[in-house]
Amino acid sequence: MDEFLINVRKHLHQNPEIGFNTYNTAKYIYNILKNLDYDVNYALDGKAVIASLSLGKSKTIGLRSDMDALNIKEQTGVDFASCNDYMHACGHDAHMTILLYAAKLFKENINKLKYNLVLFFQPAEEGPLPGGAYYLKNDALLKNIDAFFAYHVSPSLYVGQIGIKLNEACAAPDLWELELTGVGCHASTPERGKNPILAGSEIVMELEKLYQELKKNDLIVVSSTYFNSGVSMNIIRDKAYLKGTARSFKEETRHLLHKKMDDIINRVCQKYGITYKFDFHYAYPPVFNEPKLANMMFKAAGKVLTEDNVIELKEPSLLGEDFAYYKEIAPTCLTWIGARNIGATYYDLHNAHFIVPFETINYGSKILLELVINENVL
Repeated sequence: MDEFLINVRKHLHQNPEIGFNTYNTAKYIYNILKNLDYDVNYALDGKAVIASLSLGKSKTIGLRSDMDALNIKEQTGVDFASCNDYMHACGHDAHMTILLYAAKLFKENINKLKYNLVLFFQPAEEGPLPGGAYYLKNDALLKNIDAFFAYHVSPSLYVGQIGIKLNEACAAPDLWELELTGVGCHASTPERGKNPILAGSEIVMELEKLYQELKKNDLIVVSSTYFNSGVSMNIIRDKAYLKGTARSFKEETRHLLHKKMDDIINRVCQKYGITYKFDFHYAYPPVFNEPKLANMMFKAAGKVLTEDNVIELKEPSLLGEDFAYYKEIAPTCLTWIGARNIGATYYDLHNAHFIVPFETINYGSKILLELVINENVL
């Protein structure tokens, strides 16, 4: 395997940065692309990188990688594990290396390229909201792109497989927060207070009922992920805090979920005589794959992988991706690339044990090369 690929991936994995604090990662990427003789620019005040390869072609393809890691302490045990308390547990180190190794391959095959290329590296895909793409999409260097492509690694697929969903690809990952205010009291005399835990517990169960009902007719999820009302065993606190996510694919469904959740919370709080503050945070839009672009990826992947390993996915993912914002400029295509060796233990994305095999990166870069050396109608 190419030493360039190995060294770049190890460095990026060992030195993760989170959110918009991606200055060192951007500097590292900038220098690599500069050495490969790309026209390179920083964006978002040094947090992002945009590299161009203008060849006088009629169409321009944009290839995107996210850059940010997660606030997770790594437990993979690999010899190139993170050097700090963050971790690339979502595989963004692999995404960056795929695109950087592809940049090297593009230069080595420059006479075969059929498109102008813009390679860009974006922070804060994992948040904070509204995400890095929300801001980077306004950069003038992205305005003349005709089609956007991106990868996301997937442990649900094996190394040597890719999966693409036509049309709906990823959900809108909306978030919610709830603050309940009751009356605190001693735990021995609950009748003298108004326990927000009781209301919160009923709200969690009612939201689960809502999810079970709505999912019969629509692809959604409503999850409660956080519940906190203190740590003492002899105190009923006056406050309780809940958080979660509500995910869907249609704008009308997003608003319907917001309203129904608010109705449930209002009804339960009235029952227990407590007040509340409910915030529904509209996050990234859903990702939609343009079928024409998906077919381009199918064709390119089929030349690198065997055809039975190029899979049309039947269901979209309920994960969120701020890659969705680039559809405001041009059509998009997000491709899932296999990141688990056959026989290996399954570790999900955002798990402290998750690690992307080097072979995944090698396949991903070579597929991108096939994508841009084949003439397709954009």
